[in-house]
Amino acid sequence: MNAVETRVTDTRQIVYEFARASTLEGWWVWALLIAALSAVLWICVRYYRRDVAELSGAIRAVLVGLRIATVVALVFFFFDLQRRAQRMVTRPSEVAVLVDVSQSMSLPSGSALSTQSRSERVEQLLEQTDLLDELSAEHRVSVYAFGEQAEPTLIESIGIAGEGPPETLDADSIAGPSRFAIIGALLIGIGGLAGLLSLMIGAAGRSSAVGPWVFASAVCLVCGVVAMGSVYCVHTEQSLAAILGVDDGTESEPVDSPESSDEQPAPVRVTDWNDAIAAADPQSRIGDAVRGVFADHDPSTLAGIVLLTDGQANGGSDAGSAIASARRSEVAIYPVGLGSSDAPTNIRVVDLDAPRRVYPGDKFAITAVLQASGSKPLEVEVQLLDGLDNASVDGGGDDESRAADGKIQAPGEIVDSQKVQVNNDGTLTGIRFELEPESVGRRRLAIRVIPPAEDRNDRDDIRDARYEVVSRKLRVLAIAGGPTREYRFVRNLLFRDKSVELDAWLQTGQPGISQDADQLLSEFPKTAEELFEYDAIAMFDPNWTAITAEQLDLLDRWLSQQAGGMILVAGPVYHPQWIRRQTDPRVARIRGFFPVNLSTQSQLLSGGRQGGSNAWPLDFTPEARRAEFLWIAENPETSFEVWNDFSGVYDYVDAKSAKPGAKVYSYFSDPTTEIGGSLPVYQASQFYGAGRIFFQGSGEMWRLRGESDAYFDSFYTKLIRWVSEGRLLRDSNRGILLVDASRAMVGDTIAVRAVLSDKQFEPLDVPEVRAKLLAPSGRIDDLRLTPLKGEPRAGTYGGRFVVREAGSYEIRLTLGDALDEQVLRQSVQVRLPTIELERPKRNDAELEQFASMTGGKYLPINDDVTDASIATNLVSLLRPQPQTTILPGTPDVDFTRRRNAVLMWLIALMLTMEWVTRRLHRLA
Repeated sequence: MNAVETRVTDTRQIVYEFARASTLEGWWVWALLIAALSAVLWICVRYYRRDVAELSGAIRAVLVGLRIATVVALVFFFFDLQRRAQRMVTRPSEVAVLVDVSQSMSLPSGSALSTQSRSERVEQLLEQTDLLDELSAEHRVSVYAFGEQAEPTLIESIGIAGEGPPETLDADSIAGPSRFAIIGALLIGIGGLAGLLSLMIGAAGRSSAVGPWVFASAVCLVCGVVAMGSVYCVHTEQSLAAILGVDDGTESEPVDSPESSDEQPAPVRVTDWNDAIAAADPQSRIGDAVRGVFADHDPSTLAGIVLLTDGQANGGSDAGSAIASARRSEVAIYPVGLGSSDAPTNIRVVDLDAPRRVYPGDKFAITAVLQASGSKPLEVEVQLLDGLDNASVDGGGDDESRAADGKIQAPGEIVDSQKVQVNNDGTLTGIRFELEPESVGRRRLAIRVIPPAEDRNDRDDIRDARYEVVSRKLRVLAIAGGPTREYRFVRNLLFRDKSVELDAWLQTGQPGISQDADQLLSEFPKTAEELFEYDAIAMFDPNWTAITAEQLDLLDRWLSQQAGGMILVAGPVYHPQWIRRQTDPRVARIRGFFPVNLSTQSQLLSGGRQGGSNAWPLDFTPEARRAEFLWIAENPETSFEVWNDFSGVYDYVDAKSAKPGAKVYSYFSDPTTEIGGSLPVYQASQFYGAGRIFFQGSGEMWRLRGESDAYFDSFYTKLIRWVSEGRLLRDSNRGILLVDASRAMVGDTIAVRAVLSDKQFEPLDVPEVRAKLLAPSGRIDDLRLTPLKGEPRAGTYGGRFVVREAGSYEIRLTLGDALDEQVLRQSVQVRLPTIELERPKRNDAELEQFASMTGGKYLPINDDVTDASIATNLVSLLRPQPQTTILPGTPDVDFTRRRNAVLMWLIALMLTMEWVTRRLHRLA
């Protein structure tokens, strides 16, 4: 989970306060203090009036006033006026928006006939309304995506509009003379002149005329000292000369607070909402997402959590724990429910599984998965249709398989049908057909359900798939350094397969030996004509030293240019021998064929294992779930149950890591073999130009026969056809179009690869090529393919796209002009996982519980609810709750020092003037 940096508003405020006053507690203390001060003032006035009764009124006022002012100055000193730089730290109000990105969000957003998915409705709400802008005017908004991960992922963070770093005082704005201080200085000057005049008049013997001048002098001097001293105390960063405008310098430089100099975190913004909230995750962990918000947000400033989901949680903690966390934190949750709340009568074809390539006369199986909703189980007729694939070849928008509204058109004619009953509780029902291809070429089949009259959506009643009937046999060359079990079982399997023509080269074989193969070779093919006839080469611990450098060049050309497929099965005999021949120039070329980085150490020091005593199961990666050749049973789920029951393998070669661009399917799982946090790679593959290469760490798949012979046969049959797929499905002699997975789950990223030539059959050299991507809904998008660097053959282009809906995707790449137009095609079948399909209905009960038990409000998006109304409701419900904290600073030492100095001069001035006046009038 990405940490959220909450931008804090830091305001500095100068506060003046009497420190002594805060220590005086109780009314009686204040009463005693006021009584004492009143008594002192009364005594001063009473005795001074009696003492100066015979003097003029001006002199009496001066002497009484000076003594009272002195007492007031002492009282002022007693109360200890201090200055503090007080900070007001304001944490802004926050709102967290949680967006469900599980694969169920790709289902329809409402019960009405519509192609808009739930994630598209969320995208529309966030991007096309003013919801985020209006919320960010009063809150700091953080948008999270949540799915199968335990913590949500921050995808956008928007600060409060106008929010910025705290303002600081500019030195230029505080420098300069003070008008108030200059006036005070002028008053002091006037008071001094008046005092000198009074002395001169008194010395001349005119005592009766001294009073007004003494009074004026006293008033001007006291007011001037107070005025100039006040400015001098407040502007501690300036000298007295600078205050009066005599000097430009300052006594001390202001120091910026650390908070004002910190760089504010940059906001996180979404550039493509369609990609950011793609419905890709196979789980929905609502409880974990809600609890995860409290890890990075202060509940005291969290105004609420907006939850955009269909409410169908299927992983992580339950709703009760999330609600308890929200109640403890006193944070309200505002769920926005997507999807349909009712269960309309509807039946849909969820998934269709058919092979991509078949052979004439060979029956093949087609399986489909159905799902129904409604008030009762439905009994329907399911039809299998088959016909020629009449898709347009212009790569544009016309496609006879789609109607103008994107609905799938039925291909050909009905070849079979079955009656089936489908439960109405959302559970999945499978159905199986068998079909024998009629003619060679590209064909299209479909599974169609005849729905009841009350069916709500006729778009999902049919699902189609393309396949190709190929007439020629698959030509395979099997090479083995010795008669290993793996080689013998594979050779026998392929020899029995009527769709395969098998040649074999047993490198240790003697002249006249007999092998189950169509042709026996005694050496590697020497000419391009001989080698280029093969579609796949399977090598079992081969003796690479028996292949010359020229033959390796031919093998490189066959792979990169002719889209050949090669299977490399390592072994304990010849693999360690050639890997140690560091001076042989052929070794670098051979290493390049492997999708893994092989150890260069000796057999004694390498991390491989030969003749192990314990079997270890294979540790499969997520990529393995998408690899069809690992689907050795009827479906992927059953297949990996078989792999989990498989006892495992004993040996492996030291494959340190996968090469860039390679895909790892499994690791050798013995934890003692882990080096640098990674287990040895056991199965991996890579593209090599236009070809594919598969690597296996040891020849031990024959052990699968202990589970069933059918599993072993299925593994190698599918593997041989998978590596040779590019060669067999070539649409043009000018190029090959490949995808890394022909079957995928919603949300997967599909890598596309094209190896292209120009009209002169030289590698194509253009900045980019554009393909067309046809989605199941009928939408057509451009797919940009750019040159790939580091490829063995020029003219290799690559790109990728994310599948966001279930059904059949097709990629079309058009080469040439109108007179010589050639179209390359590839298709990808996309399905939703079972766990995300079983509960398509919106979970109103749980979403209402989130709202009612936390003080929020549930906002369901029904068919008649607009995005604008949802945005308006959320903005009105989420009230700001910023938090302001006052941090008192330490007393200003410079202010205290200057204050004491000014008071000292003021008191000294008043006492001195009083003494001089009394002496002039001969008072004791």
